Amino acid sequence: MRRLLATLALTLPLSAAALSGRVAVVAGMNQGAAGRPKLWFAEKDAERFERALVELGDFPPDGVELLRGPTAATFREALVRAEARVQAARASGERTLLLVFYSGHAGAGGLEFGADRVGYDELRAAAANSSAEAKVVVVDACEAGALTQVKGARAEARLDFALPVDEVRGTAFIASTAVGEAAQESAAIGGSFFTHHLEVAIRGAGDANGDGQVTLAEAFRYTSQATVSDTSATRTGAQHPTYDFRMSGRGDVVLADLRRAEARLLVPVDPGALYVLRGPRGLTAEVPAGATELALALPAGEYAVERRARNGRALGQVTLGRGETRALPQLIPTRYEVARSKGGPLPTEIWVGAGLQTTGLPGSLALPGFRLGLRREVGPLALVVHADYAVGDVTERALTYGYTRAGGGLSALVPVAGGRALLEGGLDLGGGWNSQSLPDGRHFETGDLTAGLALRGSMPLGPLRAALDLTGGAKIFSLDGGRVVRPVANLSLLLLYGL
Repeated sequence: MRRLLATLALTLPLSAAALSGRVAVVAGMNQGAAGRPKLWFAEKDAERFERALVELGDFPPDGVELLRGPTAATFREALVRAEARVQAARASGERTLLLVFYSGHAGAGGLEFGADRVGYDELRAAAANSSAEAKVVVVDACEAGALTQVKGARAEARLDFALPVDEVRGTAFIASTAVGEAAQESAAIGGSFFTHHLEVAIRGAGDANGDGQVTLAEAFRYTSQATVSDTSATRTGAQHPTYDFRMSGRGDVVLADLRRAEARLLVPVDPGALYVLRGPRGLTAEVPAGATELALALPAGEYAVERRARNGRALGQVTLGRGETRALPQLIPTRYEVARSKGGPLPTEIWVGAGLQTTGLPGSLALPGFRLGLRREVGPLALVVHADYAVGDVTERALTYGYTRAGGGLSALVPVAGGRALLEGGLDLGGGWNSQSLPDGRHFETGDLTAGLALRGSMPLGPLRAALDLTGGAKIFSLDGGRVVRPVANLSLLLLYGL
C-alpha cells in the first residue's frame, strides 16, 4: 500500500485549488457485508459532513473527495489521490492536514464495502504512511472501537491536551463506538447520532471557549457527550465514542472557523431547553441551549425551529440571509404546549360522539344526536371542525312529526385550565338543514345559522381521550312563515384519537 501511494501520487494531475494544505476523503456506504441490514443514512451523513468541511473547515471543494456507496477499491484509490494532493501541497510550502471520514458498516475485520473490506490495520497504515503533518481518521460504524482499540466506555469525554495546527505532527483516530458496541441511527434526526452531533459541533455547538473556532478536541468532547446522552435511553443502550491521539506540538487542530459561515444564528440563554432546527439542504440540528449564548454557523435560508423543555414545546420560523447574524427570539410555549408536556392532547385529533341536541322547536326538549370532527391546534388556538346529525319525533300539541337536522360548524377554543385533564372554551359558529315530515305526507325544509359558546373538558382514557362537549347559543331559522331566533344546546360525550 505504501509503495502504491508513493507511485501514484507522483502521476496524478492536480488543480490549483487542490494544492491547499487541507485534504479530505469522505465516504458513506449504506450497504455492508452479506446479511447486514441496509443502513438508511450513512451516505447522507457523508454528504452533510463533507458540506460542513467545505463551508467552515477551510477545505477547498477540490480538496475534498466525497464517495457515495463506493467499492473498497474506489476508497483505496481516493486515498491515493488524497496523498497526491498532500504531497503537492507540501511541495508548494503548505502545511498539511489529511482527514479521512467513513460512515457505514464495519466489523472486527474492518470497514465494509459490500462484500469487500478495508482492514483497520490497512487504514492505520495509510494514515501512518501519509506525508501530511497531521492526520485525522474518523469512523462512524459498529465495532469502530477496533480502530482505537478501546474496549468498553471511556470514563469521560474530556480531553486535557492541546492539538497543534501550525506545528502539528501525528495522527488522531476517532471512532463512534467502543469495541463490541453498535453505531445507532435515528429517523428523527435523519442520520447517525454520532455524525449528527459531530456536524452540530463543527457548526458551533462545540465551541466551548467561544473564540469562533472549533478544534478537534472541542468537537470530540461535545460529540462524545451528546452521543452518550442521546443513546442512553435507546433499546440498544449507550454508545461511547472513543479516541486514540498520537500528536505533538503546540496549539489546536482547528476543524471549523465559524467566521466562514454563510450565516449565523444566535441561540439564546435557555438552560435545560433543546432547540431543533430544520433548514435548507436537509440540515437538521439538535442543540442544547445553556447558560451562555450559542452561535451556530449555518447555510443561509429558512429554518423551522422547535424548542423542547420541561415547560412545554414551542415552534417558530427564522430566515437567515447570506452574511447575516440573527438572534433567535425566545420561543414561549403556548398553553396547549404546556398542557401537552404534562400529558395533554396531541396537536391533531379526530373524534366521534353522541349525546342530546335541542331543536328550538315548540314541543321538543332534546333529541338524540351524533357528532364527528377534527381538532387541530394552530398556535394558541384549537380549531374544531364538526359535523352534527339529530333525529327523532317532535310532539307539538296533538301533532307528532318526524324531525331531522344535519349540520356542522367551526369552534375556536383556547385552554382554560389543566394538563392531562384539559378544559377548553371558545366560540362556535355553524349552520344546518332542518327537515319536518308530517303524518299526512307533507314535508317542510329550512336552513339555519347558529352562534354561541363552546366548552369542552377532556382527559386520557387509555390510548384515547374522553371528552364532555357542551355548546350553547342561538339558532335563527324559518318557522310558520317567519324568521325566529331560539336558544339551542348540544351536550355530547366524545372519544378522541390523537394523530
